[in-house]
Amino acid sequence: MRFSSTNTITPAVSLGEAVNHCIAADGGMFMPETLPSIPRAFFNNISEMSMRDIAFVVATNFLGDDVEPMALKNIVDESFAFDAPLKNIEGNNYVLELFNGPTLTFKDYGARFMARLMRYLDAGSKGMRNILVATTGNTGAAAANGFYRMSGVNVTVLYPKGKLTRAQASQITALGENIHAVEILGSIEDCKRLVRQAICDSSLSKFRLTGADSINIARLIPQMTFALYAYSRLSAGNVENADKAMYIMPTGNMSNVVASVMAKMSGCPMGKVVAAVGANNQVAPMIYPGESIFRQQPLRTLAHAIDMSIPSGWPRLRYLFRDRPEKLIEYVDAAAPVSDEDIVATVLRLRNERGYNIDTHGAVAYATAERYNGPVPKVIFATGHPAKQIDIITKITGRTIELPVQLTRFMSVKRPATLLAPTIPALRKYITTNNNH
Repeated sequence: MRFSSTNTITPAVSLGEAVNHCIAADGGMFMPETLPSIPRAFFNNISEMSMRDIAFVVATNFLGDDVEPMALKNIVDESFAFDAPLKNIEGNNYVLELFNGPTLTFKDYGARFMARLMRYLDAGSKGMRNILVATTGNTGAAAANGFYRMSGVNVTVLYPKGKLTRAQASQITALGENIHAVEILGSIEDCKRLVRQAICDSSLSKFRLTGADSINIARLIPQMTFALYAYSRLSAGNVENADKAMYIMPTGNMSNVVASVMAKMSGCPMGKVVAAVGANNQVAPMIYPGESIFRQQPLRTLAHAIDMSIPSGWPRLRYLFRDRPEKLIEYVDAAAPVSDEDIVATVLRLRNERGYNIDTHGAVAYATAERYNGPVPKVIFATGHPAKQIDIITKITGRTIELPVQLTRFMSVKRPATLLAPTIPALRKYITTNNNH
């Protein structure tokens, strides 16, 4: 398969170039040149398939011409080594729990897939591969864990100073070895900008830089599995209107929105994809150009991992509808923002009335789902474990949360991060003087 830039200026490239360069020469992100259709026969037996089985079909459809079948199967098996239960919470509301991996977020699937695909594509290459990641917590932890102790790879994780929870920061700083934690004196937008600038900086080319967050196409493709797997679980449970289900997800950089739309375009029987946002996210004005912007200067909310003023996935979503932009609103709905007060109310109600614990990002999606009436199922993406937000959830509920082993093994290790100014010269000097090549 060939991969095109979202800016559509430079020629299409191979899988290896798309993954390893991450950003096209014209500054765009890579997308499949065409979206292959999933065979209709696949859906006849989907209710009997595991998450790994479905992920392998997705990977084969997109990457089967570029990766040997057995190697691709091993990549999928190692990446989708943990399940994602679909739980009926009440009525037509179903929660897809995507947080059972090593760092307790949905990003574990894509990060592990990307790391193993890079290892396959880099086989025989000389020199150290240097990975840059900008994160509000979850992406950095997942990428760091996915590449941890992988030979020939160094990972530098950039995150805004003071914006991560204790649990999130510890999952990055505790690792050491080939994982380097850098606190930026700025915002997440500064971190994202620095990653893009460094990857495109010719003076840093000898360090073989690439990105490992949602701007990398290797992170995006495996996330198509989520919508397909949710449909398989609805079908297995003989849920009425399974093929019309709405998929509602916390939306920061829009990677799950884009991946779910790609799944629908490739043949997954499903209804609309709903972008659920917090009080300062600006997704709606992008999808509905006539809408006003919620805030010019986004503030930190209780769902801080989706506090994005410029979602990096937007160019990809726009690219999918480049030939028919009017069709976008038939696939995606940008919901009204959920306030911090509504987040708190949702967390408390689910815990007190249903005995169910949900994190604040999942609560944004759940509160959004409750605004939609009708007979169709609503699949709510729970993208992070509540324990990842132990401070916030404890403050909301007044009760402690049992820490999963994935967290306790990190939080006992104290290792400081490096502090940097939000400038490309500062990052360039850090990369150069730390000899990450």
